[in-house]
Amino acid sequence: MPTDELLLSLLKKAVKKCYEKDSPLIERSMEQASVARIYYYMQNAINIENKFSKLKQYNLDCEYNKNGQHIKATPRCPKGTRPDIILHKRNCNDANLIVIEFKPRNATYRKKDGQYIDTIKLEDFTSGAIYNYQIGVLVKLHKKEPKYEFFKHGQKIDINLT
Repeated sequence: MPTDELLLSLLKKAVKKCYEKDSPLIERSMEQASVARIYYYMQNAINIENKFSKLKQYNLDCEYNKNGQHIKATPRCPKGTRPDIILHKRNCNDANLIVIEFKPRNATYRKKDGQYIDTIKLEDFTSGAIYNYQIGVLVKLHKKEPKYEFFKHGQKIDINLT
């Protein structure tokens, strides 16, 4: 199983590239367009950089809303949810690596039971209840630089991403 460090290195590299090459998307708080570019940079790194070659056996998907033939529901999102980006193996829950949610700087955060929905989703996706993603990340796309929040085993954790 790939390490958290490798997965976070891939994400950080792609986000940094988006800030460098596509900053108008971030500055204008265009979440979907920014996520599409970050997805592109992640896939490109997996395809061409030796450092990430072991990730080629996994599927990188954007807005993936399926769990096999069913909706991708979680205990606290029973009607289904679509994570922004995931790295996994399709049609099974044995190799779910990273789940990523993005928010632009001026986003309005939806709440459920007093908690932000993105936090709920990342807690559920990493809890081991159904999906057991190795790590979850919330990336806040602020104007100058991103802010990261990390989730593991259903809880927010501290990681120094240098």
